[in-house]
Amino acid sequence: MLLDTWLPQFDVAKRHAIPIRVSAERVYAELLRYDFGDSIVTALLMGLRGYGFGRKRKGESQGVSLQERLERFAFTLLEEKPGEELVFGLVGKFWRPDGGLRRLSREDFAAFCEPGFAKAAWNLRIEPGRDSGCELSTETRVLCFGEGTRRKFLVYWRVVEPFSGLIRLSLLRGVRRAAMR
Repeated sequence: MLLDTWLPQFDVAKRHAIPIRVSAERVYAELLRYDFGDSIVTALLMGLRGYGFGRKRKGESQGVSLQERLERFAFTLLEEKPGEELVFGLVGKFWRPDGGLRRLSREDFAAFCEPGFAKAAWNLRIEPGRDSGCELSTETRVLCFGEGTRRKFLVYWRVVEPFSGLIRLSLLRGVRRAAMR
């Protein structure tokens, strides 16, 4: 799994998965096209956080990819194994109202270990499933740099994790709905 390469050690991890009874190729194609703004739950929660996923930019076409949407919010595509897995990274002080986000290259993400920050790696993975279908999963891992940072993040995580989980489940279900059409 590519995620193991990017964040093998972590303080927090959360995984969600759903079976989808269509081909992995179809699921991957829909995943790449996924629009967070299509989910009322995600648009609302991200809007409350101040990220504004629900608002399309003026003149934005339907052709904007998942990667392009995530990069607007400081996510970095760390690695892709076409048809199987995408891994994104994000660095910040997530417990702050503004998120304290840092835009980093994939090389800088790999080396990043500045005290006071946390780095998160997030994957979307497709694996063969039963009945000629597949399983779509997502796992989020977070590593904190410094004990004070870890304490702040863990308090923050206790509050936001259920909502973060709703966003991830909404994404999985949205991709499944699109793939099954």
